[in-house]
Amino acid sequence: SDLKCVQDAKGGSFYRDHCPVLGEQNGNRNPGGLQIGDLVNIDLDLEIVQSLQHGHGGWTDGMFETLTTTGTVCGIDEDHDIVVQYPSGNRWTFNPAVLTKANVVRSGDAAQGAEGGTSQFQVGDLVQVCYDLERIKLLQRGHGEWAEAMLPTLGKVGRVQQIYSDSDLKVEVCGTSWTYNPAAVSKVASAGSAISNASGERLSQLLKKLFETQESGDLNEELVKAAANGDVAKVEDLLKRPDVDVNGQCAGHTAMQAASQNGHVDILKLLLKQNVDVEAEDKDGDRAVHHAAFGDEGAVIEVLHRGSADLNARNKRRQTPLHIAVNKGHLQVVKTLLDFGCHPSLQDSEGDTPLHDAISKKRDDILAVLLEAGADVTITNNNGFNALHHAALRGNPSAMRVLLSKLPRPWIVDEKKDDGYTALHLAALNNHVEVAELLVHQGNANLDIQNVNQQTALHLAVERQHTQIVRLLVRAGAKLDIQDKDGDTPLHEALRHHTLSQLRQLQDMQDVGKVDTAWEPSKNTLIMGLGTQGAEKKSAASIACFLAANGADLSIRNKKGQSPLDLCPDPSLCKALAKCHKEKVSGQVGSRSPSMINNDSETLEECMVCSDMKRDTLFGPCGHIATCSLCSPRVKKCLICKEQVQSRTKIEECVVCSDKKAAVLFQPCGHMCACENCASLMKKCVQCRAVVERRVPFIMCCGGKGTEDTTDDI
Repeated sequence: SDLKCVQDAKGGSFYRDHCPVLGEQNGNRNPGGLQIGDLVNIDLDLEIVQSLQHGHGGWTDGMFETLTTTGTVCGIDEDHDIVVQYPSGNRWTFNPAVLTKANVVRSGDAAQGAEGGTSQFQVGDLVQVCYDLERIKLLQRGHGEWAEAMLPTLGKVGRVQQIYSDSDLKVEVCGTSWTYNPAAVSKVASAGSAISNASGERLSQLLKKLFETQESGDLNEELVKAAANGDVAKVEDLLKRPDVDVNGQCAGHTAMQAASQNGHVDILKLLLKQNVDVEAEDKDGDRAVHHAAFGDEGAVIEVLHRGSADLNARNKRRQTPLHIAVNKGHLQVVKTLLDFGCHPSLQDSEGDTPLHDAISKKRDDILAVLLEAGADVTITNNNGFNALHHAALRGNPSAMRVLLSKLPRPWIVDEKKDDGYTALHLAALNNHVEVAELLVHQGNANLDIQNVNQQTALHLAVERQHTQIVRLLVRAGAKLDIQDKDGDTPLHEALRHHTLSQLRQLQDMQDVGKVDTAWEPSKNTLIMGLGTQGAEKKSAASIACFLAANGADLSIRNKKGQSPLDLCPDPSLCKALAKCHKEKVSGQVGSRSPSMINNDSETLEECMVCSDMKRDTLFGPCGHIATCSLCSPRVKKCLICKEQVQSRTKIEECVVCSDKKAAVLFQPCGHMCACENCASLMKKCVQCRAVVERRVPFIMCCGGKGTEDTTDDI
């Protein structure tokens, strides 16, 4: 139907060439002419690609693989953006202007397609690898890719070992096997021919004769390839030629670098006699000693050292050979470099020392070697992290253990970053419990150091609700009432989190205004954090009670004049906090000594958390009774003995008489299933049939005075 303009408006920006011709039926045709199943490459510079991706899926660091890999079009969305899948399995969305359709060599050129055709190659054929480095790099995209280690195979002859379903070839060449695009090789001899059937020396002689006239003619290229292959005779022969350049390059590498990476010591010695430049750099700034470190060639490093090579040389990333050896995990090369006097603490462009790299790679053996060689633990990288900070941030306890055992000065454990964070702050912030334990117990870290916001490690642990770290710090003696820049103590933080999570939950409840009075007990349970609500609120409430039970000040005020209790509108929790604090001050909480417990039966029977209901839950394995069944789920540690609560059992009526509640704890089974009268007659537990060795009365389970009896007393 016709359209009528009602109101004019300004249109968006567009490319003229993207506008269709009036009347033309485009259908689902893509502007780039691409279809599902097409192979595509990205041939543009990174900056251009990133610019074109705005509004077309964007750009992330994970997309760097797309710059060097051929992908397959697997979808075209409604905006005509192209979805491309790569060999890694990743799928990325692109502006079609970014993509170039790949030219695939098909039957007649290299091999027929995999749709039932047969390859022109057979297993056993002799093939020669392409000489042209740039061309083969292009051809290898999506066909096994190109690796620098394939450099010595350029122009070499090998034997086809396998033909894959996509017609790619597995070729044995130069003593190794690589996957090649069939367009990157040319057939020399078919399987079954005289040359193909030859082996050993005979094959070498035939191939040498066959290719005598096919050498590249570039002596420098021949020298580099011979050095990479370890061909001593050929290197000697080439070095006698007056027009050869001992420092000449092939594909950006010198003969010295090629021999160093592949461990050809004899060739290195020949080159050194020719006054070769041992400090020549490749395009990445790597020298021969860098290549030796990369190739795990300790013997080469020794030869280079005798040849006066600089073992502290830096590449364009400011990495020394030691950085490279550490990153590759080559322990023996690390030891060799250090033995020859390599500096153990130089920094790369990121400011990282080899220590930082060893921690990142989780190589404790290398870390120990570096520390023995005097590596400086205090040097910070560009982000301000020294080695201890880095281990704490990474959550690497084994590295932290090594570092703490070899600290030259104990105060280093408390070194601050620019923002005032110590290693303990970082461990607390990121919930790295084992690292924090090592810093506290092995490193004797100062628990009360404050960062630029005047926060201690305890502030950070409470703020992030890291319960285990909170317990660790409090038990180790951290001060509970240090105030941050806003005047808040850790208890302020805990109660603020509890209140915020409570408000979020109430906001999420759909019929909160329709709650009737019959729901009121459940409402109290909800607010206290005792029901089936989220772990965040339970954690915040339990942390607050834990801090109060350990003496945190309930009356200290922040800069807004608020005490911790002012931040908690929950009267039940406020009452519980006040009770916990009072009992701590009076020495009741945490004491096992009966002499310190008020034996008043009314006090001992009421719940230690809410004080509204009677205690009716047995904690295991300690056997204490401290709370009612409603409060028990949020108690992680027994309020009487501080032992971890592993089980909670509600105390029911006596299973024998059913007249009274069970009131005697049987040991060693830990069951409370009988009243005092019935229990006195039993020699075996009626629940598990285990022999009863001791009977503990209810009052003692609540922390009061009493007398146990044994089966011998009956």
